[in-house]
Amino acid sequence: MRERERPTPSSRVTAFAILLAAILQGTASAQTRESVPSNTPASDPAEDAYLDETARRLVLGLKAARDTARLTIDAYTALIRERIGSEVPSYERNRPSLHGERTARVRWSRDEPAIVHVLAARFRQPIFDPDDSEFFGGLRAEQFAADPLGDPFKFGFLEAETITRSPLGPAAERYYQFRSGDTIAVRLSNGSALRAVAVTVIPRYSSIRLVSAIMWIDTESFGLARVAYRLAKPVDREMNWHLRSGGRWSPRLYLDVGPRDSADSAPAPDSTPQRPSFFDRLVNGAFNEVWPRLRWDISTVVAEYELWEMRHWLPRSVTWRSDISAMEGVTASGLAPLSAPLMIDWTLEVEDIRERGAGATPGTPATAAAAFRLWRQEGDSISAALEEAEPGEMVTITPADREALVASDLLPATVWEEDGAVDDAAIGRIAAELAAIGVGDRGEPAEGGERAEAPSPWLFDPPGTTLRLLRYNPIEGMSLGTRLQRDLGWGRAALTARVGTAGVAPDVDLTLQRTHPGHTMFLSFYRSLRSGAPGAGAATPGLFVTGDAAGFHWSHGAALRFLPRVGERNWLSLRLFAEQDAEIATDIRRNRIGTAVAWRPWWGGQRPGSIGVGGHVGVRASAGDNPHVRAIVEGALVIPLSSRLLLGMRAGTARVWGDPAPYHLWHTGTSGHWLRGHARSVGGTQLHMARIDLQRRIGFLRLSVFGDWASAGGDNFYAVGAGLVFLDGLIRLDVAHGLGRGGRGAAGPTLKLHLRLGAIF
Repeated sequence: MRERERPTPSSRVTAFAILLAAILQGTASAQTRESVPSNTPASDPAEDAYLDETARRLVLGLKAARDTARLTIDAYTALIRERIGSEVPSYERNRPSLHGERTARVRWSRDEPAIVHVLAARFRQPIFDPDDSEFFGGLRAEQFAADPLGDPFKFGFLEAETITRSPLGPAAERYYQFRSGDTIAVRLSNGSALRAVAVTVIPRYSSIRLVSAIMWIDTESFGLARVAYRLAKPVDREMNWHLRSGGRWSPRLYLDVGPRDSADSAPAPDSTPQRPSFFDRLVNGAFNEVWPRLRWDISTVVAEYELWEMRHWLPRSVTWRSDISAMEGVTASGLAPLSAPLMIDWTLEVEDIRERGAGATPGTPATAAAAFRLWRQEGDSISAALEEAEPGEMVTITPADREALVASDLLPATVWEEDGAVDDAAIGRIAAELAAIGVGDRGEPAEGGERAEAPSPWLFDPPGTTLRLLRYNPIEGMSLGTRLQRDLGWGRAALTARVGTAGVAPDVDLTLQRTHPGHTMFLSFYRSLRSGAPGAGAATPGLFVTGDAAGFHWSHGAALRFLPRVGERNWLSLRLFAEQDAEIATDIRRNRIGTAVAWRPWWGGQRPGSIGVGGHVGVRASAGDNPHVRAIVEGALVIPLSSRLLLGMRAGTARVWGDPAPYHLWHTGTSGHWLRGHARSVGGTQLHMARIDLQRRIGFLRLSVFGDWASAGGDNFYAVGAGLVFLDGLIRLDVAHGLGRGGRGAAGPTLKLHLRLGAIF
């Protein structure tokens, strides 16, 4: 039998972030497989769990100190502030998609239920309407604060006991190895400092149930001063979509967290889910074969502790960073997948601590019942009856006046308005250290082979059934694709092959991905069908492409690409290549070797009313046939004039030097990227452009009026128009009319409709 479905971390917000990549409404759930025999890495895992004596002393001392510390506090009250933010990615710039802020007061007691009083809560989706606010139910940060000495490796997980195997758990040596490292000085709020030693936690195998971590442990008190961790592997093949369940349409994203321990295998009486029907399995299977696999990487969680009153190590803040993207293999001609970042911060401000056996501080509630009576007002919502709640459970009081909560002065700033307890630079350094940990000694494999919860390193997409690898074009006909991927630990290898019904030689791509803490490297060998002009303008054919052979060519060779680390925005990239292009219609072949560098910075524009500035710089140099250098420089500025009025400006120039082929020249006109409202494209060795755009927000969209100017070959071209802007520029529909020419006017001024995705503004 299967355990009942369980929500994944932060279900509402995580599901929304996944929608940024999947564009489908759903909720997130998790399920665990039925019990399997325990797999022990070694006959005595403790023998090799501690790689040095310092690590053994500190980790065992930490466990003992935490057990003792649980007995020293009877109750405490604290303010908890939580913030969440997510962005919609694009190749031009990322846009804030949602943010939520919440403040609550919690009273925790060892022998009574915890009482939570919501003081402020606000949720916004600025990509739709930045002024529209609603009540924010929050991520329930009080769950970890309700146990001041709870396991930090559970932070952010609603049902962490079925997901994370904690390095502080009783059987941690079965799953981890520990190694001591550098000593640092930890500065306390009162100005004093203490020494803490870093202990690296190394997972024995790659699994979403294990973590890679660093614990900073005080050498005198064995208190945990800071802990940072990430999942030992991203969540990818463990996720799949269920559009239908139990004979009903109920879109959900399921997370299979693997087998449970034998000791926890007894299912609840109502835990058996309804068996899916044949139609349910057919629909779910078809959708999962069409839609790209998702990859969810919880890359950095940092929990910081404070030595309150110089006696009690209690949590001070938690910083949680993750990103969601497509898992599909990156090929030589494919774009690197975009990642949607998800940021969560919690801070805890202790107001009062009651030590064991001491009386309540005057002015603070002495019991849970007293706190309930003090904080509750008539009409407030109560999550559970206090008299029925058990110790360790929570009773949440939410005031009836939700509008007052949304507008409260107690709301923390958004994640973009100020840094959390750990700034972005420190998070980046910690993320790089965590990514470099890797996997330790697996120990002796248990009887029956490898551990069931560690997925196979192989992943195969069979031809024909993998619908997302199907395509049609006049060269291949119907093309059936297949892909074989291998997780190498330090990276991944992907072999993609496509065989068409037209009888041409197959399209083959082998890409090796090397993941470094600070960047990602791709080495590709390929024979690929491409559409468009050879060189920089070439692209992989889409799902359904018509036309004649003149619009296609074969490209084969090798390429080496360097990109930011997985999960970071594609600001800077470098590509080295050596390839041959063969035009299908003429059989003309051109050989070239070269390099391409691109930089797409963007700063600001995340906070309401803030200015955004960025651009694009690209250089591509090619030797061999038609040696040339192409360069482009663009700049953009977005200025909010008021809460509803926005001014966007853009300018750029592009040049080509050397002996370019005609298709190496810069062109503008038909695509609308630089110039709208013209029927034909104009090209030359040098282009200039400028654009001004005034937008007024009306509800969930913006009305735009704009003017374009471009210059090519000494001629000037103009256009004016109006448009509708959706989702902060992610989608815009423009109607433009070209104006009289300043020269030959070969672009053909006309009235034209333009649809653009991912515009800067």
